Amino acid sequence: MADASPLTNRDISVYYNQIVTVFSYLKDMKNTILSKNDANLLEEAIVHYGRIVSFEQLKQVFRKDYSVQEIKNRVSLLAKLGWLVRIKKGLYVVITDISTLAFNDISANTIAQTLNKDSYISFENALQYHGMFDQMLVTIDSVTFKRARKYKIQNAEIRFFKVKKELYFGFSSQRSDIGLVNIASKEKAMLDMLYFRSNAYNVSLIWEKLSEYKRDFDFDLMKEHAKKFNLSVIRQVGFFLDRLNIDTEDLHKLIARKNNYGKMTKECTDFDAKWRLYFDHKLID
Repeated sequence: MADASPLTNRDISVYYNQIVTVFSYLKDMKNTILSKNDANLLEEAIVHYGRIVSFEQLKQVFRKDYSVQEIKNRVSLLAKLGWLVRIKKGLYVVITDISTLAFNDISANTIAQTLNKDSYISFENALQYHGMFDQMLVTIDSVTFKRARKYKIQNAEIRFFKVKKELYFGFSSQRSDIGLVNIASKEKAMLDMLYFRSNAYNVSLIWEKLSEYKRDFDFDLMKEHAKKFNLSVIRQVGFFLDRLNIDTEDLHKLIARKNNYGKMTKECTDFDAKWRLYFDHKLID
């Protein structure tokens, strides 16, 4: 049998790096392993409150084994180890899969609803729920009558747009992965987009969806909802529906004697006399 070849410096370096990687992995695994007691407590928290829990709820479960200060320290440690993921002050997601230490199994829509119970998912996110938008979204847009806020959670951004209470309608509760989520109707989602946005992308997207899914929209409902919005939204809805050959007489009565005008975007130069609305024909042709 031939003698084994001597190890070169390069071989030794490769083996050393492999050993370091293995020990680093074992160290990380050790650092993330739950004690049996903590595992039982987290499991009890999930049973009582679900995967998304507040600090007060964790305290109710942990207090039989820890003092108040010990609970604070324990929650902080579990968050540091990755078993609790903080989504805002005093609110956490309980992680159940050690291989990911993330909450990919919980939808961002559910997280958004938990952050603000007085809100509903709208815009492209609602259209996606209704099967009308198939592009990947990294932003979750919701509507609320409370404070407008933004949250950055892992790879997603959750934004809350504030409306007056009179415009907080047009949604229903739908079952999600771990609870109920308020989702805007497709008609209300379109109106919210017109109300909050005035750019070329938005105009083009709205016209595309109205044209492509004409048979799926309830235009009578959309018109009734539109009447509660400002004149800018009413003008745009009427303009779009005219081009779809939908009757708009009831909407036109609301703006017929108004001498002012609206603009779809700041750059629009084409003018529609009926609706007294500036538009860009390139966005809707």
